[in-house]
Amino acid sequence: MYTPGPSVAELSAFGLTPEDVEEEVGILPSVWQSFAVFSSLATQWRVGASGATGIDYNVLPWMFELHRVEDAAACLADIQIMEHEALKTMSKVA
Repeated sequence: MYTPGPSVAELSAFGLTPEDVEEEVGILPSVWQSFAVFSSLATQWRVGASGATGIDYNVLPWMFELHRVEDAAACLADIQIMEHEALKTMSKVA
């Protein structure tokens, strides 16, 4: 499931260098399913005039079903933590 990071050409298209990207991110097994759902929501960000504002939660029931999530409340709590951190990171880049 691990794929190498973006190429230098891909990074440069966004004005980034390899030093701007962390090389490795560890995902705990206990949140792997939540991470998989979060990753599948990559195109579901709500965006306003100031950039991303959060994930569109309307798709979550369908995603929980697709990923066979048994504890939706726990998965949502994990996703909200990831969403919060992603928003902090995106606001630093902007």
